[in-house]
This record gives sequence, C-alpha cells and structure tokens, in this order.
Amino acid sequence: MAKKKSPILKIFILFILIETVLVFVSNGFNKELQIGFNNGKFVLRNIQSHYDLQEKITEEFQIDEHYRQTGETPEIYGSNKTYEFFKNIFGKATAIGTFQLLRMLFIVDIMLLFIALLIKKKLLKRPSQPQILFEMIYTALKQFVIETLGKERVHFTPYIMTLFLFIWVCNVVGMIPIPGFIEPTRNLNVPLGLGVFAVAIVHITALKVKGVWGHLKNYVNPVKNPLFLLDIIGELSKIVSISFRLFGNVLGGAIIILVVSSLVSYVVFPVGLNLFFGLFVGTIQAFVFTMLALTYIGVEISE
Repeated sequence: MAKKKSPILKIFILFILIETVLVFVSNGFNKELQIGFNNGKFVLRNIQSHYDLQEKITEEFQIDEHYRQTGETPEIYGSNKTYEFFKNIFGKATAIGTFQLLRMLFIVDIMLLFIALLIKKKLLKRPSQPQILFEMIYTALKQFVIETLGKERVHFTPYIMTLFLFIWVCNVVGMIPIPGFIEPTRNLNVPLGLGVFAVAIVHITALKVKGVWGHLKNYVNPVKNPLFLLDIIGELSKIVSISFRLFGNVLGGAIIILVVSSLVSYVVFPVGLNLFFGLFVGTIQAFVFTMLALTYIGVEISE
C-alpha cells in the first residue's frame, strides 16, 4: 500500500510550482510582479525591471557606497532626520551601515534575552524538547570546559555557552525572511570585537592564575625570552585569525547565496543554500570560534 504524501510535502511542492510559474510568467526574468497600491489604486501587474548583480552586491554589502553611486537621498525608515542623526555621529561614509548593524545587534540581544527568560520560565522536572536541547548543549560545552581547563574552572561554562549562543544567533538570524535582517557577523567590526574580547579574557584569566609578573614575564623579559616581540605579535595574530575566520566564512556564504540566487532567479535552490551556509556553516563557525577561545585560555594558564 503506497504511503500518502504528508501535508508539508504537498505544500512545499505547491509552493515550488507557483514560484516557478511566476518566474516564467515574468517574461524571461526581465520583469517582476508588482502587488500593492499605486496612486490610490490596487495594482497586480508585471513591470519592467533592471537587475545588475554588481549593483545588488554593493547595495547588500556596502549600502552607503550604493547611495553614493546612485545619488539617491539616503533615509532611515523613511526619515531623513534619523539619517542625519546617524551621519553626524558615525560620518556620511558609514551612517546607514552602522545603523543596520546596531539594529541587528539589538535584535539579537532581545532574542537571546527572550530565549533565556522563556527557558527559565518553562523549566520542568519533566523537561520539554527545547529544554532537553539546551541542556544537551550546556552539558556538552561543560564537558569541553572540564577537559580543557579542569573541574576547578567549570565556572567558565556560562561564558562559553553565552559566547556560542551569541555567535550562533548572529550567524543564523539572516535566515529569517524579514527585509533588513542580516548576519551581524558578516560585518568585520563584530568578529573583530569578539576576537579582542576573547583574547582579553584569556589574559585576564592568566593574570588571575599566574599573577601579574608571572604572566607578563613571558612577554617583557628579554633575558628569559629573547624572542618576546614575536610572542606579542603572536597574541595579536590570534585576534586576526579567530576574527577573520568567522568573518570570511559568514560573508563568503552570504555573497554565494546572493550570486547563485540571482542566477536561478531566487527559485528553490536558495532555500538549500540558506540551510547550508546559514544553519550548518553558521553552527560550525560558532562552535569553532568558541572552542578556539576556550583552547587559548587552557594553553595560556597551563604554560
């Protein structure tokens, strides 16, 4: 007896068919479907569209440069006053890009707070599926902390958990189909800030464990360590390495999704790309960054 197709599969197939028909009805990808109001009248029609991939990449990843090239008047939420406010603070070259980044970081923070409050409120003796998932993640990271730093430093687990969740949410938030939602980690300032923060925690921990001179003598004592300048450069290279690895993977994934999506006119294939670069690669990169931050601490306090 043949198995019946699930309702979700039927909906997915129907969605693919409708989207494919809409694309081919749009006369060889040269037109786009316009739905809305025009001069007070409701319209549903095909309109001629101009699509330039280079222009789209500039608009997506360098929006301030896009406005400079097109000569359009920049606005934030339709308000020129809001734009002028951010331009006066951050400068004309980065006003809109900085606003978008700060907005997304605020959204990520709200999402993390909401998740934390929801989990705390829903803690049960017989845990639900979300509670089981977060307990599994916490337990796994806790085990990594114990194996790397020892049982006496298990208190680092909340820091490692928070770092992982923040980076993971930043990496996958761009998958949410809401206009303007982008991954904060594709802006170099976020990975670089996380890298500086992670390495700073490493040295703060080492100062507490070894004492001030016990830690600094490896870097400022030319008698014991004639190549101390290389060690200092090595510490700075940790920031560059850990930051640019995260930045490059997230930005590269976003560019690939945009380029390939434009080639197939955003039909079907981008869904798989989003799942791969957003969910899979985003999770892997969050895990790699977190494990490197943990390893740096373990290496520094063990020397």
